[in-house]
Amino acid sequence: MNYKKIANIYRKEALLALEEWIKIASPYEASSVAPGAPFGKGVKKSLEFFANLGKKNGFQVDMCDGYATELSIGDKGPLIGIYGHADVVPAGDKWKHAPYGGTYDNGAIYGRGATDDKGPMIAAFFALKALKDNGLIQNFRVKIVAGGDEERGSSCLRYYFQEHKGEKPKFGFTPDSDWPLIYGEKGMLGYNLTRICDLSPIVAMDGGSVPNAVCDSLLVTMTKNEKIEKSLKAQGIDADILSNDALTMIRFKGKAAHGSTPENGKNAAAIAFSFLGKECQNVWLEKLGSLIASSDGAFFGGAHTSAELGKATYNYGLVNYDGKRLSLSLDFRFGETCPAEECIQKLAEASKMNPVMVSEHSHLLFDKKSDLVKTLLSAYRSVSHDYFAKPLAIGGGTYAKEAPNTVAFGACFKGRDGNMHAPEEYILEKDLLLDMAIYMKAILSLGKKAQ
Repeated sequence: MNYKKIANIYRKEALLALEEWIKIASPYEASSVAPGAPFGKGVKKSLEFFANLGKKNGFQVDMCDGYATELSIGDKGPLIGIYGHADVVPAGDKWKHAPYGGTYDNGAIYGRGATDDKGPMIAAFFALKALKDNGLIQNFRVKIVAGGDEERGSSCLRYYFQEHKGEKPKFGFTPDSDWPLIYGEKGMLGYNLTRICDLSPIVAMDGGSVPNAVCDSLLVTMTKNEKIEKSLKAQGIDADILSNDALTMIRFKGKAAHGSTPENGKNAAAIAFSFLGKECQNVWLEKLGSLIASSDGAFFGGAHTSAELGKATYNYGLVNYDGKRLSLSLDFRFGETCPAEECIQKLAEASKMNPVMVSEHSHLLFDKKSDLVKTLLSAYRSVSHDYFAKPLAIGGGTYAKEAPNTVAFGACFKGRDGNMHAPEEYILEKDLLLDMAIYMKAILSLGKKAQ
């Protein structure tokens, strides 16, 4: 079969669907959480969009109590599962294209969710639709599930399998990572680090958007301080300053990056703490700035490298100070042999902060010779013609940790991460179509292998 030619038939329909889906702003919104909308109105609307797309194209639909949308096709045989998500991280700033515009520009679609994960889910959906339209779903079944809370820890998929009793697949994949496929994922621990402290003349601090992204902006409010304002300008620190007769407000600027690769970002809190600690003669705060900047943990003896899953990473995403207590969120990712508890203990001692665990995910390793890995890798190679591609191990956590018999399979090509979790998120049209072609081949191959 010429999967690329078939994918091109659905080009306009897929592009339009993706553009419309991106226009739905769907980060978690606590203020609009309600029965049937456990993650807020934006996520609910996003899940309803996917449900309506399924209904319009002849799929069976289950809204899963507002936690996820399940679309099903096929009436007999083993189950193939596809798991992606309809929620996104907050848009942030520094966009040239509207973050919820779904703008098509020079061969790419821009907007929050274009790569993570609405674009790949649209590719998987239309791959499945193409197989259905051509009568190729025979003697196996497929469920494609869009969850609503992946960006905050995947409670949606846990609900789907545990409370909602979602059927476990014979084989599954999640289109929410890199090509060719991911056979291993680091373990992940989420912590809140807190300390009661007086940071005078600092009055308040607030920064970051989500725990699993580098803090790219930190707003610091302090009593009026012209000396610090002059020092900022003299040192060339990237920051905006606004002051009045009583207060100086400084927005320190960093660079966003995914929590799995904090070394690719620039933490605004690290910049602010180092600068303010020195200027205010607060040795602890200055040292904390250096600790935050050490994304590999080397500063406090927390560095570790595992043979399969690589280096441990430390990302500090959210920062808050209310005049009495400083709190930081920590996204800690580690390999199969890392002494995680020992690393956190060293961090606690060096930071002089109290760590409280808020989430926990063990590492994931699949046998590279398993039927699932071999079948998906063969599908990718045969359609992409990238015959030397090898399975990857990553620091990112995917739905593969929440779904049985599932690995992450696409959809970012090497060198094109789509600005995931950063401004100007995008997906190339040619990549979307190639994703679709690969997923067609993969679904059909898994269906045959499962029988």
